Amino acid sequence: MPTTIPAMRGQFGETEYWITTMSIGELIRNIRFPQDLDGWKDMSVEEKFQREINVRRVRDSIAPYFASDPDRFSGALVLAVMNNEDMLFEPLDQIGGARTGFPQLYKSAARDIGFLTLQGPEIFVPLDGQHRAKAFMYAIDGVDDNNRPIPNMRANQELGKDLVTLILIRWEPTKARRIFNKINRNAKPTTKADNLITDDDDAVAVMTREFIRSSEEGGIVSAGLVNHKSNTLNSAAREFTTLSTLYEATHEIILGLGIAGKGKPSDMNEEQREVVTPDVREIWGHILGKVDLFAKALEDPSENGDGTRKQIREDTLLGKPIGQLSLVRGYMLMRERCIGVDEDELCRRLNHIDWSVNNPMWEGVLMNPNGRVMSGRGTVNRALEFIAHLAGAELAQEETERLLEHIHGSDWEEHELPSPVA
Repeated sequence: MPTTIPAMRGQFGETEYWITTMSIGELIRNIRFPQDLDGWKDMSVEEKFQREINVRRVRDSIAPYFASDPDRFSGALVLAVMNNEDMLFEPLDQIGGARTGFPQLYKSAARDIGFLTLQGPEIFVPLDGQHRAKAFMYAIDGVDDNNRPIPNMRANQELGKDLVTLILIRWEPTKARRIFNKINRNAKPTTKADNLITDDDDAVAVMTREFIRSSEEGGIVSAGLVNHKSNTLNSAAREFTTLSTLYEATHEIILGLGIAGKGKPSDMNEEQREVVTPDVREIWGHILGKVDLFAKALEDPSENGDGTRKQIREDTLLGKPIGQLSLVRGYMLMRERCIGVDEDELCRRLNHIDWSVNNPMWEGVLMNPNGRVMSGRGTVNRALEFIAHLAGAELAQEETERLLEHIHGSDWEEHELPSPVA
């Protein structure tokens, strides 16, 4: 049965396209995913143009967003229209008496604005947006492709009435493959820092952003002292730390306090986050206020303090993001193992540790033999136990042996850990 919809015509290179809107319910009735097309399985690698749908991503992230967020929104989907032989676009300047009836001012625009008539057999194949299209289906029905209910998500039939923007082109197999590849291959994924800045669903990201403001505004580190673009700090950087480091450290504090419940800290709802935040803020207050090198680096957040921060970063491990994260995680292990020792004493012990990058005890822990700082999650996992040990936390025999083996390799039995400062 024919359907007529308002549309705007455009031309990009040799490709004619139309921009229109359609209810999500009508869209999913007419859409066909590439892997469901006849003969798709028999196509060669050169003929195929779509990657497999990441069902887990659709089920766990995208569909719940469309189903539950009243402020939901989606950019335009790019669709190739199969069976398009009778698809007809009629511009306004050719409808009825419009050719002579339009004012001169509107005549040029009227050539590209009009109505697109779909005769009925048309099929929409997504070139960009197939994950969103699949998520629309899951969100409306509340089940996945195997008819299994999607956990923690309630079906939202009203979503089917929402209007989504579509960019339609005529189906040509070679052109469809080329357009898909260019759109997706050249799309730059967002960085971890970008995600932490914008993610409102990750409770730890929200909490971390709340901490990045002046102390007068209830923050723990001024925004100007946090690098939002990189996970590292070079020698010339004026910042104290990075957004990623603050996020990871806050995540570990929540885990260490055991106050996030059974789920992941990032999955806390708003109420849980508000309950947790004061305890996390208190821990940060002890660490940043009573670990001397941290306090010194943060003492003057203006440009006058930049030299101090750069010097601390050049001379010590606590000026480097991986050293900062290792200390926070070590501190949380100390709280767990040093029973009866208060926070002031824990920080006093940390202040007695020699954090100099030139101290040979850090080789194999946080420093490479060539004098460059080490990196990676495994490095932090070693360093936090090493720091906790130096501050007087008791390690189990197997923990000590594993740590020595990580640091010294096969001849670890010939070595001992440095004596604790406590």
